[in-house]
Amino acid sequence: MGAERIYQLLQSRTPGTVSGAGFKQAAVLVPIQERKDGDYLILTQRAEGLNHHSGQVAFPGGRVDPADRGDLEAALRETHEEIGIDPGHVRILGQLDQTRAAYNFLVTPFVGVIPWPCEFRLNHAETAAVFSVPIPALLAPGCFIQENRYLDPERRHPVYHFYYDGWDIWGATARIVKQFLELVYDFKPDENGA
Repeated sequence: MGAERIYQLLQSRTPGTVSGAGFKQAAVLVPIQERKDGDYLILTQRAEGLNHHSGQVAFPGGRVDPADRGDLEAALRETHEEIGIDPGHVRILGQLDQTRAAYNFLVTPFVGVIPWPCEFRLNHAETAAVFSVPIPALLAPGCFIQENRYLDPERRHPVYHFYYDGWDIWGATARIVKQFLELVYDFKPDENGA
């Protein structure tokens, strides 16, 4: 797709926000690498010993700290802490809609391009693994599954899964991936969710 086109698409819209009190603010980076063979999303597996979302596939990011000057700074700081990407090496393309996550987190996702190649330096206290997923694999038939069950009666959205190379990308991360693919790559899952 190309970073410039993604930038134009994301800048042409106003990201959706979630209102309400009592949320724990969090922010994530949706890192993209532009490679010779196409665009890739970078995802992590959270370490098993973490208090929240342990072992799950996620984008790098986390809680917004009081010292952060906003959600974007938190996403970049957490990305640096978790996988070693210097904030100065990230080109931010735009913001996606806020989404709720388990444990009453409100997540603000930012899409950004990171260098290719790049050396990831994992903080193993927070991150068990980092992996890349080619965008065409996420768009392929059978990768996306929609479960018509609801984890929380207040959040009336189905549970989404993207399956790739043994990884189960689900929950808030899958909602972010789905919205990114819909906005940028015209992703349209069939009515059965597969």
